[in-house]
Amino acid sequence: MGAEQSSSAGADFTALYESLPDDVCDQIEALCARGEDRLLKPHLGAPPAFPAVPVGITVRLSAATASAALAVVPRLQRKHYEMIPKAMTEMDFWISFFSHLTAIIEGNCPEKLGELALKATWQGSTTGDNADSFTAAWSNLDQDKRDAVQALLSKDSDALLSPASASPPAFPTLPVGMECFIDQVAATAALKALPDLQKKHSLLVPKKLDERAFWVHFFTRMTVAIRDSPA
Repeated sequence: MGAEQSSSAGADFTALYESLPDDVCDQIEALCARGEDRLLKPHLGAPPAFPAVPVGITVRLSAATASAALAVVPRLQRKHYEMIPKAMTEMDFWISFFSHLTAIIEGNCPEKLGELALKATWQGSTTGDNADSFTAAWSNLDQDKRDAVQALLSKDSDALLSPASASPPAFPTLPVGMECFIDQVAATAALKALPDLQKKHSLLVPKKLDERAFWVHFFTRMTVAIRDSPA
């Protein structure tokens, strides 16, 4: 799923850029002009690249989207070469570029961002040191907080029929170039660690909830439970 998601993200960016009006493309390409310094800092009007999200949700830079941008935005590859690593890190460059691109599109043809958001997938997988946010969180919980999570899964509890409104949103608004998804690695780890979660999943999906809603509800409820239960 992760590879499919990345491949799709690159193609979706290419289609987005090629559909933009010429004057919007001109504004984006002006960011890459020699001597232009706007990319030294992110655009303050764009959504944050890494907002708070619930346990089990991953936000990351889409490497496929960055590669697609280098291929289709004139002079961006040259700007990339000029600025990295002399003026900024690779990550900072992309956060800044995509924040400016997002602000330009939002100011001229915001419907294009809506079209791109509709194409985003909601599942993915993580690898490496930052993989599996469920296990990272669960391993650091004391018994009271683990009990608070287990209580969500009791036979008589209907907590998972709705998301936790006090949790950060599972799918916040992000700049173009960032991807957000329910981490399949974290979901699988949760099912293994919590036998009652598997039972709850079988009970609710698909009779009362679809797969996406189930994991949004569980991870947002878990996030609030471990935050608000007694230390």
